[in-house]
Amino acid sequence: MSMQRDRRGRQTQARDVSVPLLVKRGCSSRQKHDDSEGKRLKYSGPDLPEEIWCHIHSLVPMQDAARASCVSRTFRRCWRYYPNITFRNTIVGLNRDVRGKEETASEYASKVNQVLTNHSGIGLKTIKLEFFGHRSCDCCFIDSWLQVAITPAIEELSLVLSSNETPYSFPCPLLTDQCGHSIRYLHLGGCVFRPAVRLGCFSSLVNLLLYNVRINEDELGVLLSSCSALEQFGFGHNNEITCLKIPCMLQRLRDLRVVACNKLRAIEIKAPNVSSLSFGKRVQLSLGESLQLKKLAMSYLCALHDAHGTLLSTMPNLETLDITSHLETNIPIMQSQFLCLKYLTVTVYGYTYPNINDYISLIPFLDASPSLETFVLNALEPMEHKSIFRDRSHLRRMPGHRHDKLKSVTIIGFNSAKSLIELTVHIIENAVSLESFTLDTVGCALRCSDSYIDKCIAMRESTRKEVPSALLAVQKYIQCKIPSTVKLDVLEPCGRCHASSMSLRCVSD
Repeated sequence: MSMQRDRRGRQTQARDVSVPLLVKRGCSSRQKHDDSEGKRLKYSGPDLPEEIWCHIHSLVPMQDAARASCVSRTFRRCWRYYPNITFRNTIVGLNRDVRGKEETASEYASKVNQVLTNHSGIGLKTIKLEFFGHRSCDCCFIDSWLQVAITPAIEELSLVLSSNETPYSFPCPLLTDQCGHSIRYLHLGGCVFRPAVRLGCFSSLVNLLLYNVRINEDELGVLLSSCSALEQFGFGHNNEITCLKIPCMLQRLRDLRVVACNKLRAIEIKAPNVSSLSFGKRVQLSLGESLQLKKLAMSYLCALHDAHGTLLSTMPNLETLDITSHLETNIPIMQSQFLCLKYLTVTVYGYTYPNINDYISLIPFLDASPSLETFVLNALEPMEHKSIFRDRSHLRRMPGHRHDKLKSVTIIGFNSAKSLIELTVHIIENAVSLESFTLDTVGCALRCSDSYIDKCIAMRESTRKEVPSALLAVQKYIQCKIPSTVKLDVLEPCGRCHASSMSLRCVSD
């Protein structure tokens, strides 16, 4: 018996040594000791070098690391070198505190200030600060946070603020050759950024995001001229710049995204290796010598028309095209082709006049893409259309069009619009290499079949009413034309989540 007790004692001692200190909260590793201030609790653990404890501490989530620093002198020292700090509303609790009480912006600022005050700035590699609802009197706090954050070792810096009438002015003098030269990722939002001179600290910058940032053309030019290693640039929600110029010195730039710039009139790209471009406004587009563009996303009222008229000659190597646009009734005949285009996604939103919403207008686009393999049509936006059950005329045919390499087609938001049925039938009859055809009658991006949600996203009322007609159209006009070599998937409303709101109605001929 004594041997068993000794064995159990040795096993208990081994567990106390081997289990990580931060996991054993409030267990046998706590000991009481006396000091000049009285009795207090202290954690005990393996006698390891402080560098090892700092490494262990850096692997723990920030909230747990901060809590550990409150109960252990060792981890209090480790916290001063914690490498990755993130403050968002959900982490610090701007919405509600533990009592369910709304937390004010000043309380949030006080918490962040208290945490960062105890950090030395040494070893800090990533800091992400999100502060919505800040006041002008809070700007001094933000200044002090950035003074801690911008060090010679910082690699990722993100500062996202709410847009106020008197926005926060980013302190550019903090960005010197000595501080910030290791920054690889910079995300600024809701602030003023006015670099007056070229910043040598951005020689390592790879990813730059400026959204809702007040900066003019000259200042942006100064900034971009400092970013010789830049590979990704996102820019948006700016009302000062009319011409966005991407200089040729950005030899490594691959990805350019521009959104919601109301005064923007032109984009000039002289960087030779841009391969992906996204913009959301009709602008004059100049690509210079850049013929490497392989991926394009454009989203505005007449994007589909512009894609027909201007893209072919300027983007001969385009492989992926994503268009969000109104449908067009009079698509011009395309004189040349997208010889390399393999992936096409079209998202349409229509007019209130059903005669204008004609999906047949997409056929010339398909015909101009002889290498097209995948076609996705998003018809999610509710719009007026002529149902095939109310239009007795024959289905229109478009002879002479062949889509020899098209293998996969998906229509999201499939409905009973006659022109959509005509487009579907046309593809089935002319895509000789077709392998799969998916008709999604619901269009929910998230379903309960996904592992991370318990219930499907609610359908629009207009969608709920349209689904029975869409399913009947599939049965009557589509299924009979599908070859045996093609896999047809018809996605219906979930029987568990939408059973109470759906009743399949018979639609008379």
